Amino acid sequence: MRVTGDDVAVALAEMREELSPYLTGGRSWRKDGAFAVVTGLPVPILNAVWLERANPSVAAVAALLDEVSATGLPYCLQLRPGSDDSLAALAASRDMTGPGEVPLMAVEDAGPAISPPPGLSIRQLTPDQAPLHAQVAAAGFGIEADVFLHMVSPGLLELDTVRCYLGEADGQLATTAISMTCGTSAGIFNVATAPGFRGRGFGAAVSARAVADALALGATSCWLQSSPQGYPLYRKLGFRTIETWPYWISRTLLRT
Repeated sequence: MRVTGDDVAVALAEMREELSPYLTGGRSWRKDGAFAVVTGLPVPILNAVWLERANPSVAAVAALLDEVSATGLPYCLQLRPGSDDSLAALAASRDMTGPGEVPLMAVEDAGPAISPPPGLSIRQLTPDQAPLHAQVAAAGFGIEADVFLHMVSPGLLELDTVRCYLGEADGQLATTAISMTCGTSAGIFNVATAPGFRGRGFGAAVSARAVADALALGATSCWLQSSPQGYPLYRKLGFRTIETWPYWISRTLLRT
């Protein structure tokens, strides 16, 4: 059976609940078909409200936005296809910018076989090697390594459901990705390649490894939210777009 947007939205909520204890200042709330998470980091997409179903009550979504906004952190609201206009109006009433769109993609098999390009070796990191993931992810996303050190701790990598991969080339750290299994599906996160190694198929190779391992270990599907840059890569790996989520971002500045 093919995974649906509802399946992923629920899995994402359950996954964030499981991860919250591993984040200093991390919290999560569930209310009437909507979900909110705060990571404690000043990055809007890491403090979010989204919908487990298309139309929870406006009051429930507003209450969750109040909880997230009260932290003083920047945050976002992600809706679903078919969400009522009143939910978009709620974002507008809070002076949030948008809407942007993020594709939700999924794959139910390993897709085309992709071997690591010549010179690239991929391995799974041990918990004590979590800083290596942070180093590559920071270079790939162009943000501070502290963000990834906060999100991907040694304690997180001790979980049986979490696997972190590192690709090395020419003796240097080149690419990375994480998978986390929840129920029968696995989410793929933090796929990043350092600038000097782009355009060589490294991101595709590390993503393919994460997908293949998750499916081999019992997941029936893998899913992710794609950036515009990553979309062609994931299509190449056999991912299909199952929904596109409109999103709005707060104008909140981090309190000092």
